[in-house]
Amino acid sequence: MSAHTCPICTDQFETVGAARDHTWSAHSACHYCGEQLGDETDEQLYRHWLAAHPDDLSRVDYKRADTAVDSLTFSERLSERGGGAAVGGLTRRQLLLAGGGAATASVVIGATALSTNTSPEPDDGANTGGDVGAVTTASIPETPGEFRYATMGSADANITVTYFGSWKCPYCAQFSTGMLSQLVTDYVESGTIALEFRNLAYIGGDPFLGPDAPAAGQAGLAVWNTDPASYWGFHEYVFRNQPPESDQWATAERLVEFAQAASVSETASIRRAIQEKQYDDALRATDRAASDSGVDATPTLLINGTTINPLGNEERTRQLIEDATGSN
Repeated sequence: MSAHTCPICTDQFETVGAARDHTWSAHSACHYCGEQLGDETDEQLYRHWLAAHPDDLSRVDYKRADTAVDSLTFSERLSERGGGAAVGGLTRRQLLLAGGGAATASVVIGATALSTNTSPEPDDGANTGGDVGAVTTASIPETPGEFRYATMGSADANITVTYFGSWKCPYCAQFSTGMLSQLVTDYVESGTIALEFRNLAYIGGDPFLGPDAPAAGQAGLAVWNTDPASYWGFHEYVFRNQPPESDQWATAERLVEFAQAASVSETASIRRAIQEKQYDDALRATDRAASDSGVDATPTLLINGTTINPLGNEERTRQLIEDATGSN
């Protein structure tokens, strides 16, 4: 029987991932053996995988199961941190909360919507979790100067995934210091994807998330262009120590302090970049690229033409990557 065939109804699928998802959602069954587990949770399926198929699991399935079993779900983590609106089956879609009045502000749970310059702050500690080692030590292309935006992984990777984010977005901090490290371990280190970070300092030509946002964008690109080997360490240090979004914290002094703490070797370039707006063309090009791609919130990943907010959508994010790269 084909690896892309449902073991229950024998429907055919183009990818193993599609067959896996169909077998579980349509038949509550394991796509490896066809055992029907009843109307159970995803964790029950993952436990079955680990118990019945430890030697058969693909690397991606093993990582998914090992991460999910005996750990808090995304919705449970949000609940513990006060984001109770994301609990109760809403972890796989964006929940929009609209305020009243003519100037309604849209806020996405797990993301900062681009239609507003304000968003709820994450609770204390929301950007302190996760093992950032995989990100800080991520490999970069052999010739980083050929890449306009900060990039990790091999230039020969199957696809490049673009991460649209804002240095001032609290949900980007949550993603960058949490789920991102798992994606790096599973897909970047294996050479499956390369990943580039594009900072949304402007939206529609106006600063996004405060008038100081472009300065943070200048600093990030200055680090990438002058000391690329230190960039991803700087990236994670800033997000791990991100001040409240409402503060206008992205000053030359603060950004230089961050760079020094992250062991960036040359920091004078950061001041020059901010003072002279050296990378304004690149930041405004990102504004246009986001608009052209239909990006409507941060953080957003662009995977083979499809956009997704990774927070609360880890399985779908992984599926998009696997489908785009043909990986199992």
